[in-house]
Amino acid sequence: MAIFGLSNRFNEFRNDFLKDTGAKNVEDNMELYALYVTARFADHNNRILNNLANEIQELHKVLKKV
Repeated sequence: MAIFGLSNRFNEFRNDFLKDTGAKNVEDNMELYALYVTARFADHNNRILNNLANEIQELHKVLKKV
């Protein structure tokens, strides 16, 4: 069963952003950084929803047997 423990990781993505984009700092690229963080959150949400859908399908299979 999936456990949802979301936290604010806006600042944690700073190093990943700098490494992935080659930018020198976040302050001069705040618009791009905001897009980067939004994309990372969208990817995380997609993974959560995909896992949830898979778990619901498995639960449905079990319930059909009962």
